[in-house]
Amino acid sequence: MDSGSPSVSPGEVQHHVQRTPLWTLKATQFLGAAALACFSRYVTVYYNDIGLSRTQIGILQCLSPFASFAGQLFWGALTDRLGDYKRTLVGTQLCGTVFIFFYMLPVVKKSFVLVVMVTVMWNFLLSTAGPLIDALCLTVLAEWDGIEGYGDQRLWCAVGWGGMALLAGQLIDMWGLNFIFIGFALIQTANICICVIWLPQPKARSREAVDAWSAAGNSAPPSLLSFDVLWFLTNLIQYGVAMSLIESFLFVYLIQDFQGTPNVLLGASTAVMCAFEIPVFKYVGRLWKDSNSSLTSVLLFSQVILALRCVLYTILPKQHPWLVLLVEPLHGICFAAMWCAAVEYGQRLAPRGGVARMQALVNGLYYQVSMGTGSIAWGALVEPDSLGFERSFLWDAVFVVVWSLIWQAGLFATARYRRTHHICTAGASARDVPLTSAAFRGAAEPQAADDPVQADWLPSCARPSAVAGPS
Repeated sequence: MDSGSPSVSPGEVQHHVQRTPLWTLKATQFLGAAALACFSRYVTVYYNDIGLSRTQIGILQCLSPFASFAGQLFWGALTDRLGDYKRTLVGTQLCGTVFIFFYMLPVVKKSFVLVVMVTVMWNFLLSTAGPLIDALCLTVLAEWDGIEGYGDQRLWCAVGWGGMALLAGQLIDMWGLNFIFIGFALIQTANICICVIWLPQPKARSREAVDAWSAAGNSAPPSLLSFDVLWFLTNLIQYGVAMSLIESFLFVYLIQDFQGTPNVLLGASTAVMCAFEIPVFKYVGRLWKDSNSSLTSVLLFSQVILALRCVLYTILPKQHPWLVLLVEPLHGICFAAMWCAAVEYGQRLAPRGGVARMQALVNGLYYQVSMGTGSIAWGALVEPDSLGFERSFLWDAVFVVVWSLIWQAGLFATARYRRTHHICTAGASARDVPLTSAAFRGAAEPQAADDPVQADWLPSCARPSAVAGPS
């Protein structure tokens, strides 16, 4: 053995070998988004191609988010119970991909009931793509001690979605509508192979963390029904309802209320939004890691920018639709900054072993519940005989500002109540543990509490060093 070689302890080697490569997180984000952009954006075109009526297409589009939300809650709870991301993610993605190909069977094409069944099943199964991958990212990043953040992984979702959104239309023109199935299957195959080979194996659960929590005088770990969690999720729903006006009706607004809006502008608008998401995803995490900005401040700033964005849409000159591209960069803050802060906030508020369930709630309440509810409400309000587009955007801005004040008042009142009554939050005084403290951070697989490095999800009074001195 070379005497000049640096000595490495077996523990260090084992820790290094067990860490999941970070490129796998980026690959799953990229490939998952690209696959959905290839298929889900054009599935309504396929519905029309097999002869479904507008009413039938509307029914399918209404059922899809409900099936997806139910799937997210189910698979999130199952993953937290099993402590296994890999088998759940691989199994659901594989089965969901198979169900999508049932659309091509002649017997399915001729029966609307079978089309409904296929639609519900693939949405239920493929719903794991969002929350489980986000929860997996948070778990794996903890192994790397902050070398990269969640945004460094999530930005590849914007690259995959934006890139495939631009390419898929051209490829469909070249290869026909069946390309949405072929392209989806090829991308999913690569994604599943990466998951099978490189995703981490499940870890055995440990009860020491729970024992330390109880020893600190806590009756139970933080709950998904706590006020902090419910107030956070309520704010997320309100934000999703406000954003749904833009997500669902901006293109319709540009086509109907502006003069000579070309279709290429719609694609360019999507590309600009995705392009400005990337740097925000990359660097926004530094606000709460390096500059100690609170997550609630980032969420509040995103809400203010959303209100500004709605107002700017109303003052665009109708004869110059291309000017909308000057407003779309704000999407980087309205979505990317908000989403990174929401995922991090959800992780910190998640109960022990509840990260997957929390991310299922974050994804499902934002994308399915609030977007679906908001689309129905705004769809009625943007009608010419109702508010119309301009007044709807203005009322949306007012709605965001008023709710932001209510939300901040709730946070202030809660913090003041805790300080006044000296309530222990997560096992420590509220003066010592702010709402966005790492003490709230959950973990899908909590580490042993006797490890002072790995047990930082516990409040300071529950950590071993707070009870016994260093060995």
